[in-house]
Amino acid sequence: MIDRLEGPTCEVISIGDEIVNGRLLDTNSQWISQRLEDLGARVLYHTSVGDDLPAMAAVFRQAIARSDYVVTTGGLGPTADDLTRPALAEAAGLSLVEYPEAVQGMEEFFRRRNREMPEQNRVQAWFPTGSKMIVNPRGTAPGIDLEISRPGRTPCRFLCFPGVPVELYEMWPDAESRLRESGLGREYILHQDVKCFGVGESQVESMLPDLIRRGRDPLVGINASQNTIILRISTRGPDREACQAKVEPVLRTIRECLGNLVFSEDGRDLQDVVADMLAQRGLKLAILESDSGGLVTDWMTQTRQGSSVLSASLVVPAAPLWREELGALGDADEASKAAGELIQRIGMIAPADLVLVSPPVESDDGEIHKLTVGVFTLQPSGMSVRRISFSSHPAYRRITIGKHMLNTLRLWLLETHTQS
Repeated sequence: MIDRLEGPTCEVISIGDEIVNGRLLDTNSQWISQRLEDLGARVLYHTSVGDDLPAMAAVFRQAIARSDYVVTTGGLGPTADDLTRPALAEAAGLSLVEYPEAVQGMEEFFRRRNREMPEQNRVQAWFPTGSKMIVNPRGTAPGIDLEISRPGRTPCRFLCFPGVPVELYEMWPDAESRLRESGLGREYILHQDVKCFGVGESQVESMLPDLIRRGRDPLVGINASQNTIILRISTRGPDREACQAKVEPVLRTIRECLGNLVFSEDGRDLQDVVADMLAQRGLKLAILESDSGGLVTDWMTQTRQGSSVLSASLVVPAAPLWREELGALGDADEASKAAGELIQRIGMIAPADLVLVSPPVESDDGEIHKLTVGVFTLQPSGMSVRRISFSSHPAYRRITIGKHMLNTLRLWLLETHTQS
C-alpha cells in the first residue's frame, strides 16, 4: 500500500512478552487501526514491546515524540509484569496516584461475584497524575486517558486499554466519543475496495497510468492477497455523498482500463460474486474438482447463497482415477467431457444446470503449470473449455487453481448470460 490520507498521526502499541515471542497473535492492533482510520487518523506505526519497564518507557517516549495519538493494549493487570502504568508515568515525567473511584469500581466488581478483592488489585487504580479513567464494564482494569504536553506542538494523547479483546471492544465507544470531542471524526472517511483477478499486481498498476501515485485525492492504493489484487480508493469529505462523487470518476477509469479483470467493487470475494450471479440467473451448479482439493466447494458452501446454488460436488484428486474413469489426461476435452458425463449422472439425484470441471494440473519440470477448466451446460448440452498456464508458490497452488476455476465460470456467465 502507498501513503494513506493526510490526518493526525497515530501509533498502536501492543504490550506483553506473549506478543513479542510469538505465542499470541496480536489482533488488537488490527482492530484498533481500522477504528482510527475511520475517524480520520493516519496510523503510521505498529509497535510491540515486551514486559520490560525500561524498554516500555523508551517506546512510549518515542511515541510521544512522533505521534499525535497513541493507543496501547496490555500491561494493565494486577501482577508484577503489568508495567504500562509505571512506564507511562516515567515516559511522561509524572508520578502515579491512586484514584478512589477506580478502587470503588473494582470492589464492586468483586462484590457482585461474592468475592473479596485481593489487595494486589489496588495497583490497577494507580494512574499518572492528570489522567482520566476509562471505565471497564467487563474487567478490573480501567483504561487510562492521558494528554501529554509537547513544547511548541499539540499535545500527544495516550489511550491505554487492557489486552483482553472483549474488554477493549466494550471500552472503545467511550474512548471514541472522547476522540471525536478532541477533533477526530469531523469529516466523513470513505474507503472502497475494488478487487481484480487474472493478472499480477505490477501489471494492474501499469494498466492504470497516473492513478496510483502519492498525493492524489482520491488516493488509490494497491496490494495483493492470495492472488487477488485489491485497489483501495480512499477520500474524505463533509458527507458520504460528497465522497462518493469524488470516487466515481476513479471507478470509471478503473473499469475502462481493467475491464473484466474487475470482479467486485463492494468488497465481495470471488466466490460471493459467482454465487450471486448464479442466483440472479436461477442456475444450479455442480462441481468436479481435482487439484483444488475441494476448496471451491468449501468456498461456495460458505457464501450467502450456499446450497441454493450448489447442487452437487465431487473431489477426485488422484490422476489415475481421471485416466481410468474420465479419459486420457493428454486430451483435456475428452477428460472434461467424461467428467461432465459423470456429474450428469450425479445430477440425476441432485439436478444441476452447469458443471464446473477441472482435471489434474499438468506440470513439467519447470515452474509453469497447465490448468484446464471446463464449464458444461446440461440442458441443452454444451461445453466451453479454457486452458490456463500459471506459476505459483506451493503454499498458494490450491488457491490459485480454485480462483481460476471460479473466475472461468464468472467470465462464462458474463459472456453467455444477461442478467434478468
